[in-house]
Amino acid sequence: MKTGIRALFLILATVAVLGGCSRRQPIYRVTDHPIPAASRDLPAAALQRTIMEAATDRGWSAEWKAPGEILATKAWKDHEAVVEIRYSHESYTIDHVSTTNLRERGETVHHAYNKLVRALEDEIERRLRQAKH
Repeated sequence: MKTGIRALFLILATVAVLGGCSRRQPIYRVTDHPIPAASRDLPAAALQRTIMEAATDRGWSAEWKAPGEILATKAWKDHEAVVEIRYSHESYTIDHVSTTNLRERGETVHHAYNKLVRALEDEIERRLRQAKH
């Protein structure tokens, strides 16, 4: 009986370890991230420029899409991630648009995508905290 319990425990432990190593994760979404108080009264053009500079400094190509909207693309090797950054003087959102060769299936994607979006979010936050009028 003890051997059966040990075998079952070993199987469950193996499944847990392999499951934890999965490269796919739920798509990370940034929704209504508050703009730091210091940047809330920036002119619209300065707010846009600050966000676009944060993206380009992280290796994204950023293009103005419409007032309050930026399309950002990160391409490397045979991979690509595309996001839309919508912003106002109160908050910003980073929405998933598409990926290429990042194992996207439904609402999951390769963990590299999430890492890139988190780094972009952190850089935007850092830049906005330091923004000058």
